[in-house]
Amino acid sequence: MSANPFASFEIRLPSKYQESVKKYCRTGSKESPDLAPFERQVDFWFMAFLIAVNKRLDPVKELETYNASAAHILEPKRISFMQLVVLGITEKFEILSDHRAVFNYCLELANAGMPELIQILSDPDDRPLWAILSELETRTKN
Repeated sequence: MSANPFASFEIRLPSKYQESVKKYCRTGSKESPDLAPFERQVDFWFMAFLIAVNKRLDPVKELETYNASAAHILEPKRISFMQLVVLGITEKFEILSDHRAVFNYCLELANAGMPELIQILSDPDDRPLWAILSELETRTKN
């Protein structure tokens, strides 16, 4: 297992989405998974990142953020995927040696995906878990 190059960083989420993020995460909550489909804020963040990648959204820099989690929590598979995404988008091999640049790029992609994810989860006709699963199923068919 390789070391986490992002371990000393913080996963910072836009403050304007903090209530929504916490609403859909079970950390510190007794909500059922169908209403709060993400176990942790890092899982919500990663899904927002994946949506941004899938929709080819431009990174969004946010100035007002809060610390959702320390990045040491990221698993090796997620780290590798993040690095490959940044390499694929930027097509610059040298960026991989700048761990901060890679991580910031991922943070900004997740920022871009958050409004999309919140909109999906807020579907008034479906519970959040089923709404996100339906969205994922649709995206895998395209």
